Amino acid sequence: MVLQKIKSFLFNFFHFNKQERNGVLVLCIIISILIAFRVALPFINTTDKNVQFITIQPATTDTLVETADKFVNESTKNASQPLQTSNQLFVFNPNTVSQSDAMKLGFSEKLSTTLVKFREKGGKFYKPEDLKKLYGLSNALYERLESYILIPNQQKAYKADSVYVKPVFENKKYTKMLVELNSADSLSIVYLKGIGPGFTKRIIKYRTMLGGFHSVNQLKEVYGMTDSTYAVLSSQITIDANSITKIPINVIDFNSLRKHPYFNFQSAQAIINFRFKHGKLSEGNIKELGIFSDEKLRLILPYLSY
Repeated sequence: MVLQKIKSFLFNFFHFNKQERNGVLVLCIIISILIAFRVALPFINTTDKNVQFITIQPATTDTLVETADKFVNESTKNASQPLQTSNQLFVFNPNTVSQSDAMKLGFSEKLSTTLVKFREKGGKFYKPEDLKKLYGLSNALYERLESYILIPNQQKAYKADSVYVKPVFENKKYTKMLVELNSADSLSIVYLKGIGPGFTKRIIKYRTMLGGFHSVNQLKEVYGMTDSTYAVLSSQITIDANSITKIPINVIDFNSLRKHPYFNFQSAQAIINFRFKHGKLSEGNIKELGIFSDEKLRLILPYLSY
């Protein structure tokens, strides 16, 4: 009876069905192949049996000096490599800009070489648009550089394709010119003394927001304008007050009026409410609202049309 129980116990733990026996057989075959391959491996790879031991000598002072000299030489060599293209922006004259400066502006090495060769053959640029005729210049690059192109005014007239004609210069003294601020483009403004590309963008942006300037004093409202810069700039410009864009005060909506620099939420709402209750406004009504100071009225009234 005890023997029967032992047999039953062993049968339950060590009995395999046909599928399990096949699995054990395959596993034994795989293990045998791996053992045979491991035993045969030294006989298969007969090359490079000799192991060489390398003795590492401690670094000496001379070795460290030689390494430092090599590092310095490599750094100097890398520093002397040709200038790579970058994206710096600054005012330039395409008739005189160097190849390295052209690459700083975003010209490729090939395009900057084309520019230099073009000038060496007698080519000349008379206006910013002439740069478009330079072979290989993309429209995107021209648009990015357009406001930074500065070509001094030529005294002699030129044809539309005069970029390919070598001009004849006359020696004439430079005469100070006044610029009409409401119609001037960015190139005319950046050419003024004391004004750079940054100030030029601010002036044009504020001019657009206002609808034009009606007084030179309004330049003091441009962000970053100092008294010294204003003193230099005001003597070089004129203002055509007739060219400003008027505000149709009796038909303009609240959101559009609110965007003007001289109106805030309260003043724009007061005007819309008056129009809703009493109809059209006149200049007298604007003054009677009592929401603007006398100084503010002098700034606002020239922009209003009724």
